[in-house]
Amino acid sequence: MARIYSDNPDHNCDYAVDFVNGVAAVPVSQAALIAWFTAQGYTVVQGSDTLSPWDELTFAQVVKIAAMCGITVTGETKQELVAAIETALITIAKYEITAFNAIANLSAGTVAVPKYTDAAAVKAALPARVKATLANGMIADVPVSAWVDTDTFNNAAAGSYTFTATLGTIPTPYKNTAAVTATIEVVVAA
Repeated sequence: MARIYSDNPDHNCDYAVDFVNGVAAVPVSQAALIAWFTAQGYTVVQGSDTLSPWDELTFAQVVKIAAMCGITVTGETKQELVAAIETALITIAKYEITAFNAIANLSAGTVAVPKYTDAAAVKAALPARVKATLANGMIADVPVSAWVDTDTFNNAAAGSYTFTATLGTIPTPYKNTAAVTATIEVVVAA
């Protein structure tokens, strides 16, 4: 996704894209649309999956929050203030992920009737996002960039095969300094 910022903080629609308080999220796959917004002078921030909670606030609310964080607000755009708030949160309010939620075993069928032909087919069926529940009850929803076949999956041999997640970018305000990750067991029945 890309976040598209309008110069007008009250902007609500353009080129059939809905804006919330001057900001919209556009899938990266829509390169022509992103190029159009860029050509029109909008600020485009690549790599953001969704609008942040700060994006959804009015410009006046973002200014107040930025000021409370000690950020200079004079002459700054909404995009610049949101980026500064997110950076401040990374510094002062990170929540540590210590474990990922268990993922239910995935049935790979039986040796006689396998559901997946190989590890690549299993990986295609695995989730694109994993969740961790933190001690305070917050849910961290983290993207998976790839799954690694830890136990060399073999659909012709009954057993449980572990696949380990290679995590994508950890979203603000979470951190994973212990480098924990998610795993899933893929089970081939006899």
